[in-house]
Amino acid sequence: MSISIIVPVYNEEKYLANTLERIKAQKFKDYELIVVCNGCTDKSFNIAKKYADKTFSLKEGNVSKAKNFGVENAKYDKLIFLDADVLIGAELLDAVDNLLDEGAFFGTAKGKGKGIRNNLYLNFKNFINRFRPWSHGFVFCDKKSFFEINGFDESLTRGELRDFFSRAKGKYKRINAYVVPDDRRIRNWGISRLIYYWLFEKNKEEYLSVR
Repeated sequence: MSISIIVPVYNEEKYLANTLERIKAQKFKDYELIVVCNGCTDKSFNIAKKYADKTFSLKEGNVSKAKNFGVENAKYDKLIFLDADVLIGAELLDAVDNLLDEGAFFGTAKGKGKGIRNNLYLNFKNFINRFRPWSHGFVFCDKKSFFEINGFDESLTRGELRDFFSRAKGKYKRINAYVVPDDRRIRNWGISRLIYYWLFEKNKEEYLSVR
């Protein structure tokens, strides 16, 4: 019945409190909240301590290491990985809990947001992730399957989700619940550039430029 929610954070002081408050507002309460700050130079760690059950700080800015470290310190068998600027919908934790009761699954959720361009982008991703993995900054899986593939590849600082999905054990499922990812990259980059980046760009370092 219990879920470990792992939030990796890299300098997200503008968004983190809203993300964690949305988790705390859920009717579903059978979870632990783990925040792993990696390479943070802002106030993210102090913000996280106000909300999280467990808060850690790693010197290196590596999202894969942060996620793996979170799992190593997680006490429950159901895992959620949530980006620090993504808000979860009201039914999301219940949906994950019920699905993972049925067996080994991995997957993501639907995305929604505000603005014409943002919704066009999210609807495109929603169409794709009905059939194949494409995250909105939210991923779930069971711990046994996670360890069977040795978690996230720590040599990857970007594109770690695509690699994870390619190796994931269990059955892929997009649950019938939603998350609200922040739209800053759509506002700064536009739809075509963002889609091309995620689908075809091999050098992901440019991702850091928008915060």
